[in-house]
Amino acid sequence: MINFLIRNYMYLANRKMPVKPYPLSFWEAKKASLRRFSGKENILSPSYRWLKTPGAAIPVQELKGLYDGVTLGSWTMDADSMALLWSRLVKERPKVIVECGCGVSTIMFGKYFSLYRPDGILLSLEQDPKEKLRLEGRLKDLGLEKGVHIYHLPVAGPDEGYDFAQFGGLATLPFMEPFDWLIVDGPAGGDNSRYNTVPALQSMAKPGATWFLDDALRDAELNILERWSHLPGVVVTGVYPVGKGFAEGSYK
Repeated sequence: MINFLIRNYMYLANRKMPVKPYPLSFWEAKKASLRRFSGKENILSPSYRWLKTPGAAIPVQELKGLYDGVTLGSWTMDADSMALLWSRLVKERPKVIVECGCGVSTIMFGKYFSLYRPDGILLSLEQDPKEKLRLEGRLKDLGLEKGVHIYHLPVAGPDEGYDFAQFGGLATLPFMEPFDWLIVDGPAGGDNSRYNTVPALQSMAKPGATWFLDDALRDAELNILERWSHLPGVVVTGVYPVGKGFAEGSYK
């Protein structure tokens, strides 16, 4: 019961906080405080029961109709995180975006290109070939396939992340250009499965490029963020109190 109460408390408490990135030290202090009451893993991660919303209710007018019949926030990115990303897209207008893990965000980027950045390029890396084909079909049905390129990239092992050596270097990928944004929402796997995304892609980042990490309030992701913070040329700005935790950082 105490774990149930804490995870519901985290959702309500996060909703009351100003939407800005809070440093890792803030979240570590909060986790230490909650550990006095529970030793459960992922104690900072809000209950998914609050995060699940119908796709038709997404709070972004330009995205209405794209997610009808889809439930957001369980195994997908949640609606609030998508709204945060959309506001940043419209403001910053990135041209080249790399995405680790295709899904509802892939459709959002396709819509962004169609409205604001017709020269935009999305390079989406996906471990599941069936999901790749499904998303490509969905994008075509919506007329949002322009500029979107999804590549099947297997994982090296359940806890090793993407096998980036598959391509002989990402710079060899068709349409690959130095990127403005990196979105990390995959691959699925063990606690370390997402670690190598930010360092492996660093050589392809433009100076000052922004990266984002979903599910950032889980213990594994917080540990990954701490390790990233010690990498040369990588800055961890903090974690937004939205959804399952949405982290932001940059490359120097």
